[in-house]
Amino acid sequence: ITWGELHVGSRGIFAAAGFAEVSHPTLRRVVMRIDF
Repeated sequence: ITWGELHVGSRGIFAAAGFAEVSHPTLRRVVMRIDF
């Protein structure tokens, strides 16, 4: 696992908080964004 792919939280937690998945660059990494 590279340093940039360390676990920073569950995708489900961010999705429940209103974040949307914007890209999936690697198998284990998902980029989430929230629009205010």
